[in-house]
Amino acid sequence: MTSTTERSSDDVTVELDENVLDRLAFLICGDDSSRHYRTASEITRFFNAAGWRRVKELDGGRYRAVLETLRSRRRDSDALKAVLLRLADPREYLDDDETRAAVTQELNELLAVEGYQVIYKSGRPVLIAQTPTMNRPAMQAPVQLTASLADVVSDADFGEQLKARLDEAQACWDNGAPTAAIIMLGSILEGVLYDVALSQHTGGPVPTDHLQSLINLAQTKGWLPKDVVDYAHVLRNHRNLVHPKKQFTEGYSPKDSTVRIAWNIVVATINDLAAVKSPASD
Repeated sequence: MTSTTERSSDDVTVELDENVLDRLAFLICGDDSSRHYRTASEITRFFNAAGWRRVKELDGGRYRAVLETLRSRRRDSDALKAVLLRLADPREYLDDDETRAAVTQELNELLAVEGYQVIYKSGRPVLIAQTPTMNRPAMQAPVQLTASLADVVSDADFGEQLKARLDEAQACWDNGAPTAAIIMLGSILEGVLYDVALSQHTGGPVPTDHLQSLINLAQTKGWLPKDVVDYAHVLRNHRNLVHPKKQFTEGYSPKDSTVRIAWNIVVATINDLAAVKSPASD
């Protein structure tokens, strides 16, 4: 039964924040660590199945192409609704209902902050509107740093350098410089993950400072929870705003809410990695 805080209707108007579009693009693409990976041709078929008839074969990186496609129709409520419903449609996951259930759960966790949920009626997904919730860690008030960087990184001087960058990021955020704060926070995420990856390395290829690989390694090793990993990938993309031409061509500038998410991800990462470095303290 539908609760009094939600309304089920074919006329639900869908509006999605830029950060939610970012994560939705990742959910559509999938990667090596996700439940469902779509190739470029599969992504095109996905959009076509959702009724986006003018979507052609993707050109360039899958994530960037999907994000730009979503942005092109971000004011088209019906188009966005069709994409959300297709992501949860059983016909998209024939003979793999376990993946459908996992993707739908992640989709609903993402949509909760916007006040939407996908439910099923007669075996078909339906979008309902309900009271928005703040149940994702990255959307809550700023996370407090409970660990010392000196306890996370192996070199004390490097720890001091990263702490100085964290202080600079805070200063940029407080003084209305979100782009500078985002770039600084992305560099801290890379530095901390790289140092821990090297300290925990016991064999095989030596970890590199490639941020995407470091985030994936942190998920594989269980150092970070899935929610933090998801947003770490979003921060990784935003960090590329350090290239002025990229920011200009994309026409995108981060806002205060973007910095808040980035801050929470970096601080949560530091807190979680402190436990990795000192498991004997349990």
